[in-house]
Amino acid sequence: MCGRYQIELPADVLREVCESIERNKRLQPESYEQLEIKFDGEVFPTDVVPVLTEAHGYVPMKWGFCAPSRRPVINARIETAHEKPLFRSAMLNRRCLVPASAFYEWQQLGAAKAKCRVYQPDQELIFFAGCYREENDGLPGHFVILTQAAAPELVALHDRMPVIARPWQHGHDPGSDYDTCTSLTWSYVEPGQQLSLGESSLWMH
Repeated sequence: MCGRYQIELPADVLREVCESIERNKRLQPESYEQLEIKFDGEVFPTDVVPVLTEAHGYVPMKWGFCAPSRRPVINARIETAHEKPLFRSAMLNRRCLVPASAFYEWQQLGAAKAKCRVYQPDQELIFFAGCYREENDGLPGHFVILTQAAAPELVALHDRMPVIARPWQHGHDPGSDYDTCTSLTWSYVEPGQQLSLGESSLWMH
């Protein structure tokens, strides 16, 4: 699954994101009032972040679909999302890409959990596959991140991971079929390592 991730946009992508959001804001100013958009740092469920859509470029959206009497639903299994009433319409009509630098998983260490930063060593920016919908709260949209079976090197952390789109290229179509990228190499920052690419923290039960 994916319950938190990190975003650090390169300067050229950040410029593109800001220009796209400004264009969309002029079209729907009421939807952008008092929005607190997160462009960098650790992203938590219900945060508003930039999401790449086929129709409107980058749009600020809240992470998580609202569900009756439940916490927001933040992930959907790519194998079954098209069958589920909560995701079916979004999967068929409103796919998107979520820019990120890494995601986090927790490794059990006795009575403690270690927070591990998972990243691609050769990619400064990756894109999670997702889908989105509009809800009755005036926001531009809500999105979920699609998940797949974990890559072999990540199974020790969790049996699921985000679906990763191929490295972004100009003209990439968020509406196209997703490539699950099972052949890509993944690394993660193990507990106790002192690396510039990330850090680990202990969370006691």
